[in-house]
Amino acid sequence: MASQKLLPWARPLLLSSTLTQATIYVLRPMITYRAIELDASTYEIGVVAALYALFPVLLALQFGRLVGKIGEGKFIIAGTISMALTAVALIFANSVFTLAIATAFAGISHLACMVGGQSMVALRAPRENYDRYFGYYTFSASLGHLIGPLVAALVAGSDGTLPKSTSNAFLLGFVLCVVALVPVIRWRKEKPSVEAKSDEGTYTAAIALLKKPGILAAIYVSLAISSVADVLVVFLPLFGTENNFSPYAIGIILAIRAGTTMISRFFLGRLSARFSTYQLLMVSTTVSVIACAGMAFAKTPLTLGAIVFIAGFSLGIGQPLTMSLVSQKTAANERALAVSARLMGNRFGQFLVPAAAGALAASAGASGVFIGLSVLLATSLFGAASR
Repeated sequence: MASQKLLPWARPLLLSSTLTQATIYVLRPMITYRAIELDASTYEIGVVAALYALFPVLLALQFGRLVGKIGEGKFIIAGTISMALTAVALIFANSVFTLAIATAFAGISHLACMVGGQSMVALRAPRENYDRYFGYYTFSASLGHLIGPLVAALVAGSDGTLPKSTSNAFLLGFVLCVVALVPVIRWRKEKPSVEAKSDEGTYTAAIALLKKPGILAAIYVSLAISSVADVLVVFLPLFGTENNFSPYAIGIILAIRAGTTMISRFFLGRLSARFSTYQLLMVSTTVSVIACAGMAFAKTPLTLGAIVFIAGFSLGIGQPLTMSLVSQKTAANERALAVSARLMGNRFGQFLVPAAAGALAASAGASGVFIGLSVLLATSLFGAASR
């Protein structure tokens, strides 16, 4: 798989995706630490995390239509520039309110990058190579997730259980975004690969799309997996603070999750050749259920790191498979909307689940959050089984 030559558009996309995803994984844990510095309650931390996904829930379908009119490349560029500006704004976020606003803009910026990038893969990759290219695309995201927490921890430093300077980490996010623009800036004049349908409204088209067999089930599985991965990024720092783990330890643990996710995604093509999509979804999700429950009982960085190692591998499999599924089940002029509908489901989960997790953490601590995530993943097993 690794020896096959990439199509010309893929390499710049993968490089840009790696850097923008690294930026998000610099910003989001540091947003949690900034909130702790501002004496935010666990509930407020959950609300701030939820705002990251609120506006993407409202805008995802519209973005799916716009990308078919403006072009995938332009969307990626716009999202990257917006993310860079958000990183600068976070440096000056000195209240929970301003932190929440900046977090919301980070979510919108990231959504634009994701809609553009996933639409590009769905529209430009050969249909028979969807698993391979979506595997590579999500691999690039995982590489960014690996790099982000490590460099953020190094740049921010450590002052016991809190970073010395979250502002330094936010500045790093800005620099990463500027570098991410370099390989894709030439796409600023590109037209859409496939024009979106224009004969019906966005929501009418989306409802028709959801009625197609397997689409809704794939979106729910994707929602559960993405929500769990998102909450882990936000609440592992809180869990670490509660258990006296240093920011360095949490940064390494987050990087471990990303690293094992990378491994599973890089070899997804080979796994798909041996097992069916639904076998992979069922087994990987079952392992994730057990691993998330186990995190609640991890009382040392070593134990937590070992469990997260397993969870990273299993959680990494589901997302590219659901991307492939929704792309395979739709026509070319519906795919940008299908990608956006899936992302809207993800963000809807990422809006509700962190807020619920924050309320749960207020009463049961961060360990209770991990039990809740395990239950959520267990419900998605029914979606995976429904095909």
